Amino acid sequence: MGRIMKSGKVVVVLSGRYAGRKAIIVKNNDDGSNDRPYGHALVAGIDRYPLKITKNMGRKLVRKRTRIKSFVRVLNYNHVMPTRYTVDIAFDKVIVNKDALKDLKGRRRARYEIKKKLEERHKMGKNRWFFQKLRF
Repeated sequence: MGRIMKSGKVVVVLSGRYAGRKAIIVKNNDDGSNDRPYGHALVAGIDRYPLKITKNMGRKLVRKRTRIKSFVRVLNYNHVMPTRYTVDIAFDKVIVNKDALKDLKGRRRARYEIKKKLEERHKMGKNRWFFQKLRF
């Protein structure tokens, strides 16, 4: 059987603070590591989704409503559900990695990098399903 959890795969977070949010796997670790002896992945996702815009909204309001709040987290495979979708966003591996999450400055920098890339992709109009709030 092939591996499902690959980088670029869209997953839905099932538990915790970001339950119900969509995320992208940045780096997967199927066999675990010394500090986490279970299958886990570094995921980057959307905490606050962009809102709907209409043609008669002004430029300022459109800019405000298309803002995205992002998160970055290391999650156990048991707490994420893979979807059939993939998103090909290349995150900077130097900025977005497990070591960056250990200190506050690195975490903020990683979140900002993710936010920038996601907003850029949303503005292009690609991967529309990823940028819509999951209704459940």
